Amino acid sequence: MAQFLISAFADETSDDLGHQIEALKRNGVRCIELRNVNGGLIQKSTEELEEIARQLREAGITVSSLGSPIGKFKIDEDFEIHLADFRRALRACKIFGTKRMRMFSFFVPQERLAECRTEVMRRMKILLDMAHKEDITLCHENESRIYGQNPEEVRDLLENLPELRGIFDAANFVREGQDPIAGIEATLSSLEYLHIKDARFSDRAIVPCGMGDGQYPEVLRRVDALTDGLVYLTVEPHLHIFQVYQKIDSHKLLTGIEFDNADDAFDCAVTKLKETLALLGFHEEENQIWKK
Repeated sequence: MAQFLISAFADETSDDLGHQIEALKRNGVRCIELRNVNGGLIQKSTEELEEIARQLREAGITVSSLGSPIGKFKIDEDFEIHLADFRRALRACKIFGTKRMRMFSFFVPQERLAECRTEVMRRMKILLDMAHKEDITLCHENESRIYGQNPEEVRDLLENLPELRGIFDAANFVREGQDPIAGIEATLSSLEYLHIKDARFSDRAIVPCGMGDGQYPEVLRRVDALTDGLVYLTVEPHLHIFQVYQKIDSHKLLTGIEFDNADDAFDCAVTKLKETLALLGFHEEENQIWKK
């Protein structure tokens, strides 16, 4: 039986760390998947990262995972440059006291999938070997246009790279026209944690948990049935434009519900996840872990 602990990408409320901490506390969330504090994290100095870590500790917020951009690069880009970023990401994990790093499996030309698979696997193996030496677990998120955007590719990665762990994101499967239940089945044997955002098949719009076609109630039932222990549920609202998207194509974010501000969107996303857990018979305990 699973026990769920809610985490979140709080940078969707603000670049400012104080604002992020306030949003987490307002919603009774004590974990964060760190991705952005006044800009990306992996280019910051050791001193800057240590200051972020200090503020989180003082606020009683733990880092569930580093939401890194590692692997979110074209397969034909210079891998050595990417490895330098990866080393900095490993350093950030150490400073933040997390053993998990979110990552991806490279953007590949869709007409060259079979050709690029070998290079994807080669690069992933190098990253996994480096992470193993630092006692960091690499966690792969299914994402559009990477090798790993559909259940078959996810299964291929996880079965052939046994040290790689999986992150399930229903919205990313739905927006690719993929079955989210096939996605969780491909991920379950190596599941590390889940990203909680939902989407609709009809228009690819992102919506709060349980309001789309991501089938999160059934997904969570399956995780509960096959998991014994703690599982993080990282809320990734994507319900309001935020700074991370300023350098990303605008088509990446299409929201199905309009919110006046990022805080309202974030609060709604957390609330809908809690409602879904409650409907499944989970109850929030004093330590904020959801149990049956």
